[in-house]
Amino acid sequence: MPIIDRFTQLRADRPDIIALNDAMTVTINQNATAEQVDRAIVDQYDDMSVSMADGLGENLGAIYRDARLAGELPKTEALLAKSGGLVGYYSSSNPAKEHFDWDRPYIRFPELLTYRDKPGGDAWASTSGAYPSGHTSQAYWQGTSLATMLPELAPQILARTSEAGNNRIVMAAHYPLDVMSGRMMGQHIVERRWSDPEFRTLFEQASTELHQVLEAGCGAPLAECIAADTPYLSDEEALAVYRDRLGYDFPLVGAAGEPITVPENAESLLITSHPDLTAEQRRQVLALTAVDSGRPLDEGAEGSWQRLDLAAAMSASVTVAADGTVSLVDPAAPPVDPAPTDPAPVDPAPVDPAPVDPAPADPAPVDPAAPAPADPTDPAAVPVDDEQDAGGAAQQPTPGTSAGDDLALADDGSLAYTGSESIAGIIAAALALVAAGAGLIVVRRRRLR
Repeated sequence: MPIIDRFTQLRADRPDIIALNDAMTVTINQNATAEQVDRAIVDQYDDMSVSMADGLGENLGAIYRDARLAGELPKTEALLAKSGGLVGYYSSSNPAKEHFDWDRPYIRFPELLTYRDKPGGDAWASTSGAYPSGHTSQAYWQGTSLATMLPELAPQILARTSEAGNNRIVMAAHYPLDVMSGRMMGQHIVERRWSDPEFRTLFEQASTELHQVLEAGCGAPLAECIAADTPYLSDEEALAVYRDRLGYDFPLVGAAGEPITVPENAESLLITSHPDLTAEQRRQVLALTAVDSGRPLDEGAEGSWQRLDLAAAMSASVTVAADGTVSLVDPAAPPVDPAPTDPAPVDPAPVDPAPVDPAPADPAPVDPAAPAPADPTDPAAVPVDDEQDAGGAAQQPTPGTSAGDDLALADDGSLAYTGSESIAGIIAAALALVAAGAGLIVVRRRRLR
């Protein structure tokens, strides 16, 4: 998969980065608190689109969780559910896992790790590959979808999503690089859905349903409910935590200060947070809030999902000049991303970098000359996720239909094919203001707490 294929080069040319990847895994696993372990075990087994409810806040999270469990959010359920969620259709991490063929931490060096699990659990049973993390990919297509449906709480929802990814390291099932690549995959999946005008209507229907249920349960407009609630984290804390987990403090392996190539159609992820901007202006917001170049999984000019800081982008307040140029209202708002220097190579002696002979059930190493694996975010791919690390929903569309059919969600959350015309993107407001000769447009998504 092109967006995460830097791992092959790291294995070949940067043993210090691989050793650091191992060392970080041991540290995060061994230093986890009892509370972190408990939450990691929940995320291991539960539907994370429900277990991550606390990202909405103490009160709103409880309303959301109870409504999901009571079946009162059928359209939201239809999109986000672990089993059968439409956003995760045909999304599997297994082809990539088989291609990269990198053993999990508990297979390579179990003696350095602490086993964490529920009674009778099987957290270390999977022998599928570690890279990328399918659980993390699933968490991010669920969490990023939820953030786009509820942009008022995007920093908190995305920070909680990053916790779900980090929990895979707590469980010693994955390494930081696996989690980083899983995030990139999961957000690419959501981009593909938002970029489809027909699928976009499903998000809009579910967002309306979600807002109505939350406001009914809270008994006030959503903004008042958020202001009165106890948040998962403050905006500033959420933004900082999320950005920290974008790179896990890996040193740079490439040049810093390079301009970002925003991945194609990634701007669709900002449609709900910045509805008054054009597609090109949303791309500018993604570029203005991106982290620096040179990170281990940075694809550079090919389009870097590694560098996108969606939490900062979705919460950014911007100004738009008469020529359409976007600027951040407060350039200091996104957390500072210090560019670390490349330290001396880490001594890999504590961890034997040679992979342990995998169990017979593990996939055979892939010939580097073999054709590239199928794109796990491609709707044409076949979902065959390992149950221990499922990256997507293994469900087929209704026979006789295709991705080109017009879609809608019925009141019970079932998928309907309406035959309606495709809708255009939401850009009219910004275009009208610029055309009228407005010298300066100020777009504020909301006030930071």
